Amino acid sequence: MKYKQSLRRRITLSFLLFGTLLSMVITIGVYFAIEDIEKELVEGSLKSEMDFFLKNTNQPLGSTRQVSAKIILYYVNDAQKKMVPDIIRDLPVGHHDLEYDQYLYHIFIANNGIGTIYLIKDATTFEQREMAIHTALIASIISAILIAWWLGSGLSSKIISPVSNLARQVAERKPNRRTPTRINNTYADDEVGQLAVTFDHYLEHLEKFIEREQEFTANASHELRTPLTVINGAAELLLDNPQLPDRVHRQIERIARAGNRMSQMIEVLLLLARESQPDKEDETKERCSLKEICLEVCEQHQFLTHNKMLTLRSNVIHDFNVEAPKAIIAILLGNLVRNALIYTQKGEVVITVNAGQITIKDTGPGIPEEQLKKIFQRHYRSHESRGNGIGLAIVKRICERQQWQIEIKSEVGNGTIVFLDFSPHPKYTRNDMGI
Repeated sequence: MKYKQSLRRRITLSFLLFGTLLSMVITIGVYFAIEDIEKELVEGSLKSEMDFFLKNTNQPLGSTRQVSAKIILYYVNDAQKKMVPDIIRDLPVGHHDLEYDQYLYHIFIANNGIGTIYLIKDATTFEQREMAIHTALIASIISAILIAWWLGSGLSSKIISPVSNLARQVAERKPNRRTPTRINNTYADDEVGQLAVTFDHYLEHLEKFIEREQEFTANASHELRTPLTVINGAAELLLDNPQLPDRVHRQIERIARAGNRMSQMIEVLLLLARESQPDKEDETKERCSLKEICLEVCEQHQFLTHNKMLTLRSNVIHDFNVEAPKAIIAILLGNLVRNALIYTQKGEVVITVNAGQITIKDTGPGIPEEQLKKIFQRHYRSHESRGNGIGLAIVKRICERQQWQIEIKSEVGNGTIVFLDFSPHPKYTRNDMGI
């Protein structure tokens, strides 16, 4: 069972329920004890008086006797029953409770074979006291509930205080910022203290892991950039040679494209590996023209249209500058355009730039709805997939980091359209996307 209430509220409710249950149990016990005492006192006293009268019948028939201040006795035969009040005259033998004119009476009737004995006791005062006791019990239940709520609220604050402090300190800790002071130094040796120690150990391992990852990323980027620079430089020199055969020239162009894309990918992966810090301005930011990047992406991916009845074209309606590294936008658009070109066999792929928005529309086979929900998941691959399931995951990660909006709509048989919005406040609708 999952609780939706806070821990403090659950503790308070536990105190409240416990206090209510305990007070109700005590009240029920007291109530039945009072009822039992009443039965013993009232019925017992009347029965004692009746037994005493039956054993010592010196009183003549047709007489009335005041046994005590609250008890009256009538001893009559059938002809003399007119002496008995009408309201009790015809009651059968046994014990009776009777309320009359705002008074409560206990009546005990017996027959000794000669006449009928009526014992009448005024129980009004006793019942009033009993009602006062019942009122006091109800008041005690309410008091117990209020006290339980007050204690629960007060104690829960003290109990939860260490947990709240721990949660606040955990929220303030950043795994990429080393903190000389550990959390467990401020807690007692109890369950919360053990939790703080566990978190300190976890944070220490996490900091070491991040440090190793950062060192690996820096070392890998440094080691990869050097050979890539050599490859790119050699490819440029070879492309400048006019004596190369066309077939060799095309192969070197492929090498140059792969080298440039690899350099961009390394730059993007390094950027994504770093945790963005809002308090520090990103030094890698620059203003890039979407039109310029779009044209470059189109030119770089034209080779994927060869041997297909397929056209790749750009449509720049309104240019827009974006504050972001050029490599990020190039990788973002490159992944999306490459996917569109790979899965589209005929027709066209159109990239449209319009006021901070880019749409990439293809005439491919489309994506089924059940697959469309999973395409951004890392390593997800459909039956028709030709990649390793990382490209769109990188696209999604870039958009999340840069706070850009991306939406993909597709219909089987009618192609796919990708909508990118680089503005701070997205203003597109599905109708704008042509869907």
